[in-house]
Amino acid sequence: MDDTYYPDWRYANMTQTEIEDHVKARSSLLLKRQHVIPESSGKKIKFRVTEKDLEHLVADALHRSKGVLLISDIWELPRHFNRAKFIQSANDNKKKMKGVKYQYYEITIGRRKMYLNIKVDRNKKEIRLHSITSTIQTTAAKR
Repeated sequence: MDDTYYPDWRYANMTQTEIEDHVKARSSLLLKRQHVIPESSGKKIKFRVTEKDLEHLVADALHRSKGVLLISDIWELPRHFNRAKFIQSANDNKKKMKGVKYQYYEITIGRRKMYLNIKVDRNKKEIRLHSITSTIQTTAAKR
């Protein structure tokens, strides 16, 4: 794919830690406020993004969702939350933690479709943007 559509070539000579620092410096709006995906999405949710979540998003952009999520998309995410579409809820299958669910929302940036993975942790009483993936396994999960 050409670099004009996938501009992450600008970060090619940076370490992951340098990229994380760069993203954190440009993401003050993402970090400072609570975000809302509206009822029109199919399921309203309010959530926050922490510095640790930003580190996870950088790893997603560099590895797990490479070519779909770009580094430069991360600080622009709040512009896309109001157009997110609810896909499904799923229990925590990796750690089998009770009280932890994930809400998946589809967003499109440019022509790239991706999925917000929002972690709802009732144990810690927090709701955070956990990751962004290029695919999800759809299930017959309860909404």
